[in-house]
Amino acid sequence: MKRSWSIIVACVFTITGEAQNLVPNGSFEDYTQCPEFFGYAQYATGWLNLHTSSADYFNRCQENLIVGVPFNNFGYQEPAEGNSYVGMATTAVAGVPWYREIVGVELTEPLQPSVPICLSFQTAMGGFGSWPGNSTFYSSKGLGLKFFMDFPADWQSYLYPNSAALHIDVVPTDTAAWYYVSGMYTPDSAYRYLAVGNFFADSLSEITLIDSTGFGSADVAYAFVDDVRASFDLSYCTTGVGMMGFASRAAQVYPTPCEETLNVAFEHPISGVLHYRLVDACGRVALAGSSPSVSTRLAITTAALHTGLFCLQLTDGNGPYRAIQVVHVTP
Repeated sequence: MKRSWSIIVACVFTITGEAQNLVPNGSFEDYTQCPEFFGYAQYATGWLNLHTSSADYFNRCQENLIVGVPFNNFGYQEPAEGNSYVGMATTAVAGVPWYREIVGVELTEPLQPSVPICLSFQTAMGGFGSWPGNSTFYSSKGLGLKFFMDFPADWQSYLYPNSAALHIDVVPTDTAAWYYVSGMYTPDSAYRYLAVGNFFADSLSEITLIDSTGFGSADVAYAFVDDVRASFDLSYCTTGVGMMGFASRAAQVYPTPCEETLNVAFEHPISGVLHYRLVDACGRVALAGSSPSVSTRLAITTAALHTGLFCLQLTDGNGPYRAIQVVHVTP
């Protein structure tokens, strides 16, 4: 019951207060210096370039083809939002099994033990950049977020814990898309720092060939990162795991949080059979069904769900709707 109370408080905060991102400069928009060369992720205000100190910062303020936006040495990608993002190697370079590029930041306030937060970030694969030497021909899964009381003094000995508070569990293969990753995390300590990187060994990262043209020669998987979020407001983070822009149609849900019934309202009548499913923070389908008779309203019985954060996914004859974050509490 205590956990249900915590979630209700977080949802009330959504209505009465402004959503707070515990990750300062989570979209890397603020910078201390416009980058000119790769390896300067620390130019993003507040962020540290950890471990190998070789993660990269990309910003539209720079017009060269090295770290400019959208075309640079490492790939071609418009930001998920704004004018900037960071990039990092997500697998080891040949012969250096402990190699990773990692960025980190101090949170605006510590996490609270046993109090859940929402987490999300967006990632896009590198490759097909302006210079073959920095253009990868691989992609991998595993990139994610991990919390610390203090950052490790020896990253080489620390890697790999093979765990993260949140990570992408699919291999990005669409060079034109930002993949968004979201979930709920309940900390066991008052963590003060957040790191972004792949904390899983190569053997668990499903290294996948994505460029068979022979153009790219960087023997390492590489990914861009943008829009990093962590908040006590459980509705603040981007929902689901998928590709940005995949669906443009929207629906509304109420009440939030819900107990026994979740109501879904559509702006226009649905086309054909409506399929729905609620996916939990671990990506498991907790509830699924379909309705052939929906016009503009749908009621989903949710009494059997456990307390927690879910992603509602809707599809009808015209395709998918945008995913919606739902909080369920046990009566």
